Amino acid sequence: MVKLFKGGSQLERKSIFWHFPGYLDGPDPGSRDDKFRSRPVTTIRKGDWKLLLYHEEWALDGGLKTVNTNNAVELYNLKSDISEQKNMANINKPKRDELLAELLAWIKKTDAKLAVEPNPHYGKEQVKNKPIKPKGDDIDE
Repeated sequence: MVKLFKGGSQLERKSIFWHFPGYLDGPDPGSRDDKFRSRPVTTIRKGDWKLLLYHEEWALDGGLKTVNTNNAVELYNLKSDISEQKNMANINKPKRDELLAELLAWIKKTDAKLAVEPNPHYGKEQVKNKPIKPKGDDIDE
């Protein structure tokens, strides 16, 4: 970044990754999900391309073995589709496979964590939007 501020022409980074291992509740009209605003996802942005890996579908739909038929991977060309309306994952398979391999290697290298334990409080009633307080052995001390 310092190079850019001192008059350099461009930032020299090949890929940007972000990892969101949780759920955001409440549906978002027009989104891919009718129950959550977001599900666990890891994303890579490289050049004009953005690939999203949805972990729940990846695990449930067969992962890499079924990448051509599952709904776990989305690929967008942000130069021609900035609003991410046309999923290119099964149209540009070489680009999908390149970015997916890089993303999976990054997940392994960084040991990116995913929530794998069920939340014991999910689905319990809340009163006046106050969170439920865990009791006894539900609390990690």
